[in-house]
Amino acid sequence: MNITHIASYENNCWVNENVCTGANSTGHISNPADILTLTGEERQSILGFGGCFNELGWEALNLAKPEQKEAFLQELFEEKNCNFNYGRIPVGANDFSIKWYSCDEEEDDYALEHFNIERDKKYTIPFVREAMKYQKDFTLFASPWSPPTWMKTKQVYNYGRIRMEEKVLKAYAEYFVKFVQAYAKEGIDISQIHVQNEPMADQKFPSCLWYGEDMRDFIRDYLGPAFEKAGLNTELWLGTINGPFMDFMVPGSAPFCEHYDQFANTVLSDEKARSYITGIGLQWGGKHVMMQIRDSYPYLRYMNTESECGDGQNSWEHMEYIFNQMWFYIRNGAERYTYWNMALKDDSISSWGWEQNSLCTVNPETGELKKQPEFYLMKHLSHFVKNGAKVLATAGHFTTNTMAFENTDGSIILVVGSNMNHDREFAFKYKDIEFTASIPAHSIHTFCIKRNDKE
Repeated sequence: MNITHIASYENNCWVNENVCTGANSTGHISNPADILTLTGEERQSILGFGGCFNELGWEALNLAKPEQKEAFLQELFEEKNCNFNYGRIPVGANDFSIKWYSCDEEEDDYALEHFNIERDKKYTIPFVREAMKYQKDFTLFASPWSPPTWMKTKQVYNYGRIRMEEKVLKAYAEYFVKFVQAYAKEGIDISQIHVQNEPMADQKFPSCLWYGEDMRDFIRDYLGPAFEKAGLNTELWLGTINGPFMDFMVPGSAPFCEHYDQFANTVLSDEKARSYITGIGLQWGGKHVMMQIRDSYPYLRYMNTESECGDGQNSWEHMEYIFNQMWFYIRNGAERYTYWNMALKDDSISSWGWEQNSLCTVNPETGELKKQPEFYLMKHLSHFVKNGAKVLATAGHFTTNTMAFENTDGSIILVVGSNMNHDREFAFKYKDIEFTASIPAHSIHTFCIKRNDKE
C-alpha cells in the first residue's frame, strides 16, 4: 500500500509529508467516532474542476513574464498538474470584462443580422485556446450576464428584465443558438448553456432579472425548441441560480419572488420546461435551495458555477471559507466546482470597483506572477480527484472536515482541512487501510491511498 500525503500551510504550500501506517496506528484514539471511516455509500461522479475565462484575467496574464505565464497555464490545465478540464465563459460581457458589450447591440435587430463574436476573438477565445493546448477534451459552459440591451425593459446592461414579447423571445433564443454555432466554427465546444447569470439580482455590473414564470416560458416555448430545431447537442441548464437571499426575505425589503417555489420550482415543476433541462447550476445564495431542488429532482445533475470571490486580499482565512464551500457543494451532489477569477492584476479590481481574489496575481510593473492560497486549495482536489471519481460518504467526527473520493483506478482520495486554532490528530480506518497523521491548526491535506504503485 502506498499513501501520499500533501499538506499546505499559510506560509508553506504543497509539502510532501509522512503518515503513520500500521495495524496499531490508531490504537491510541480513545473514541472510535474520532476515527474517520467510509460507510460504503457511493454518491455522484465528479466530472472536474475549472475556472472562468474573464477578460481582465487574460489582460493580467499577458502582463506576466512570458515564462511565468506559460508555466502557470501549464500547471493549471495540464492533466498531470491541476487538471482543470472545463471552464466558464460569458455570453457578452460579465463584471470582469474590460468593457461592457453584447454580441449584437444593433437596436431592434430581431433577425440578428449584426450578431458577431469579434470581441471574444480578441480576449476570451485566445484564453480558452491556451487551456486547449493542455486538455484534449476541454469543454465550456456559457451564460449571459445581460442580453443585448435593446431586448430589455431598461436599455442598459446593469438593470432591467427581458422584454416578454414574442419577437424578443424568438430573437433571444436564436441569439443563444448563434453563439454556440459561432464558437463551434472556431473549433471550441460549448457543452452547456446556463440561461442567466444570477437571475435574482440587478447588479452594478451586467445583469438581468427574471421571474420564475418568465424563465419557465422562455425555456419551454422558445429556447428549448430553438436548440432542437438547430440540432444542437448543447445541454440547457437552469443556472446560474443565486438565491434566495435569506437576509432579504423580510416585508418591505424585497419582493417575495426569490424563494424555492417561486423560481426554481416554478420552472422545474413544469413538465415540458423540465424536459429541456439537464441540470442545475448554483452559486452564492443558490446554496440555500440546493438541497430542496436535489431532493425533489434527484435525477437532474448539479454543479457549482462560481466560487465566492472574497475581497482581493487573497487571505488564508478566505481560502478556509472556500474549503467549507467546496465541502458543502460536493457533499450535496455537485459534479463540478468552478473557481471564479483564474488570474488578476495585483489591484484585483473589477470594472465596477470590487476587489476580488484569484488563483494568481500579476504585478503589472514587474511581470511577477504569484500563486495565491486558493490556487493550492483547488490543486489539493483537482490534481488527485480524477474525472469519473465517485464521492464517498464518511462517518466519524472528521466528516465535516473531509471530502472523500474513489478514482476509477481504485485509489482513495481524502482532502482534509482544519480551521481550528489548535492541532488535531487525524485517524483513518477502512477495511485493511489504517493510518494517522498530524493536522496542524489552519492547514489543508490530501491523502492519496493506493493499494499498489500503479497509476
